Amino acid sequence: MKKNLWQIIIPIALVIVTLVIYSVSTRERAKEPDVVRVEKGTFEIVVKGMGELEALESTQIMIPEVLDDRSVRIRSIAINDLVREGTVVKKGDYVATLDPGEVEERMRSAEDDLEMFKNNLDNAKIDSSLVLSEVRDEIRQANDLVLDREIKLEQSVYESVAVQRQAQISLETAVRSLEQKERNYIQVQRRHHLYVRRAEEKLQEELEKLEMLQQLKKDLRVTAPGDGLVVYARGHNNEKVKVGSHVSRWNPMIATLPDLATLQSVVYVKEIDISKIEPGLQVRVGIDAFPEEEFRGVVTRVANVGQAVADEFHSAFKVEIKVDSNGKVLLPGMTSTNNIVVESVKEALMVPRLAVFSNESMTSYVYKREGISGVVQQQINTAGENDSFYWVEEGLEAGDRVMMHPPKNTEKLSAHFLE
Repeated sequence: MKKNLWQIIIPIALVIVTLVIYSVSTRERAKEPDVVRVEKGTFEIVVKGMGELEALESTQIMIPEVLDDRSVRIRSIAINDLVREGTVVKKGDYVATLDPGEVEERMRSAEDDLEMFKNNLDNAKIDSSLVLSEVRDEIRQANDLVLDREIKLEQSVYESVAVQRQAQISLETAVRSLEQKERNYIQVQRRHHLYVRRAEEKLQEELEKLEMLQQLKKDLRVTAPGDGLVVYARGHNNEKVKVGSHVSRWNPMIATLPDLATLQSVVYVKEIDISKIEPGLQVRVGIDAFPEEEFRGVVTRVANVGQAVADEFHSAFKVEIKVDSNGKVLLPGMTSTNNIVVESVKEALMVPRLAVFSNESMTSYVYKREGISGVVQQQINTAGENDSFYWVEEGLEAGDRVMMHPPKNTEKLSAHFLE
């Protein structure tokens, strides 16, 4: 009987002792700061960036070609009206209206200039006619004088040698004067022909300018050059054009009709990270319009030159990412979140960033739990980091427990250094 009783009591006692130890251990752990275990898994170094979907190929909707001509002297022109972005259009459909105000002002000025150049041409012709007529009269008078001197020379044959000599000199002088006036006539004629031709050219230039302005006024109604989906272009500071925006020959694009089959995600990467990015890197792409989906992408191009980005105080480099649509209808302008995987290591030991500390004697260390309540400062060697974890090469093993926050009385803890 007693033997059977002991067989019952001993197992019960063992269970009670185990429960007590577990309860004490649980209470101790509840009092300590958060503790996490060192994990082994895939460690990734990722460069993140917000971007936008753009088409690699598209048809551009530009300002009228006439605005490219400097003679119209219109530096920029405002957009008065613009169809809603995303509107599906066909070739020839209305897209935008540009402000006619400055064009009309230039037309009035050109008409005034045209009238002025017409008057200048008329004046040049009249002046030419008057001046040439006067020179011709002088030539006729000089010719008459030569004839008169020839008669006097003929009559002097019965006079003395001195008189004959004087008559000969008078004739030669009259001939030289006639020849000089004839040469002068040719020069005056050329000069006045040049004046008239220049006046005609000025008039023709102004006439062509007025015709260009008249054509420009017709072209202020901008139509689609092809079929497609209207996407607003980006102007200065990478901002989309809108009603009231100004376009010019330096910034000529109003909108685009993108080829949806060539969509890519465009992201601007900070200068500090661009050295890590190269074509061929894999990318995890999130599209705000499809929050439950993750799209695969690959870096196709990295810009060689940085550029200023709106609302940023640093230069950034444009990175283009080809995106697999996963059968979804992706549209230009959709916002994207791009996680560019710079490095990926399998079977890597990882510890949360918050669990890693440093001081003068240890570049990196953790508070490692030993036993139920023991804690030591354990030096570690890290090989990389991302936003959440450090990649640990030495000092820890998978399953080790580390503290997320320093315990009390850290100065009393023993330190374990790497060899």
